[in-house]
Amino acid sequence: MSRRPNARAEALPVEDDAPTDLPTAGTPGRRRGPHLRLTPREPDELRGGLWYCLKVFLALRVGLSLLGVAALGLLPHFPLQVNPLPGLGDVPGPVPVPGWPAAAVTPGWHNLVTAFERFDALWFLRIASHGYARADGSAAFYPLYPLATRAASFILGGHPLAGALVVSNAAFLGALMMLFVLARAEIGDERARRTVLYLALFPTSFFFLAPYSEALFLLLVLVCLWGARRRRWWMAAAAGALAAATRNFGALLILPVAVEAVQQ
Repeated sequence: MSRRPNARAEALPVEDDAPTDLPTAGTPGRRRGPHLRLTPREPDELRGGLWYCLKVFLALRVGLSLLGVAALGLLPHFPLQVNPLPGLGDVPGPVPVPGWPAAAVTPGWHNLVTAFERFDALWFLRIASHGYARADGSAAFYPLYPLATRAASFILGGHPLAGALVVSNAAFLGALMMLFVLARAEIGDERARRTVLYLALFPTSFFFLAPYSEALFLLLVLVCLWGARRRRWWMAAAAGALAAATRNFGALLILPVAVEAVQQ
């Protein structure tokens, strides 16, 4: 029996509007290609996930602020000092950095803000206010976060601590949302929500809400990876360069971006 000419074994390409290629709500984890259309429920699910990120952020922000007030309210007053007390069991006072004093450990509602003004946060605030100096250790801190803090403090009337907190908190909220979007495309809506929650509950996640560069760095890393997954190489390159200007590990983003480029 002869085969018909049009009975070919090769699979024909599927068009974009074919229903078999569309992701559905019941198939989490399906990787979307760049040309797949969204189902009618997808925009609502995406908005719901972003609202979830906002609620997680607000809960963490309020909880840590109240914890700071309560914890420092239970401690006795310790004066400012340069060197920690050597005795076992002694609690050292806040250690200032050159050109920027540390806030005293005293009870009060001011700890909603000043409880996070400790350690490297003082360096970032000093650099944002006065810039770098020679032979004082400030060169160990990369410039993008102090620059963003300076810009935010200018808008807020010249208050560097307020500017730093705005930058860190806005960056962390953006990072939670970007993490949800990135994870949702890979593992589905429910698992993406759990990913956001696990990050927020991680024991060291309070650094993301303090005047530190971690939140800004995390946001830029996620934007870089998202741009690479979507083949928006200009976005991946820009975010990677900014991440390298935030922390030295940002230079390593060239490795996952290169792997993604080869795989695509």
